[in-house]
Amino acid sequence: IKYKNSVVSYYGSNHFSKQDLLENAKLIDIADRRFETKWSNKDPKGISEEYTTEGAVFMKPGVKPRLGRADIEKEFTESVKGVDRVEFFQDELEFFGDMNVAFQRCHMLGYVNSKKEHIFEGSYIILWKKENGNWLIEYDMFNSDK
Repeated sequence: IKYKNSVVSYYGSNHFSKQDLLENAKLIDIADRRFETKWSNKDPKGISEEYTTEGAVFMKPGVKPRLGRADIEKEFTESVKGVDRVEFFQDELEFFGDMNVAFQRCHMLGYVNSKKEHIFEGSYIILWKKENGNWLIEYDMFNSDK
């Protein structure tokens, strides 16, 4: 199905309706917007809480992977200093299994608030996991395009 400017699909042996796909796509979209807001608010602890409680991994170019919420919080403590806000744009979202795992391919822009043009552009993939009814990030990997 189409959701905003992206494609949403399900791969698995179960049957889920278009409405199920749409509802879960909206929940992940809300999680993306929550992440953006926490970044704008310079809230690295809040950002780290968007990741699963155990097993979360954050990877960026040139740096060893950050493992777990505490390590991810340290990473974002530095990241929010150089980029004031980010915008995420979903390109593709694929659900798997019992619709408790999702793969998201997106692109992002980063801004310094005093500048109208973005200062950073990148692509990323996220593996989402539904934990206690909430969509949280299990694996997060991005690259810098510009």
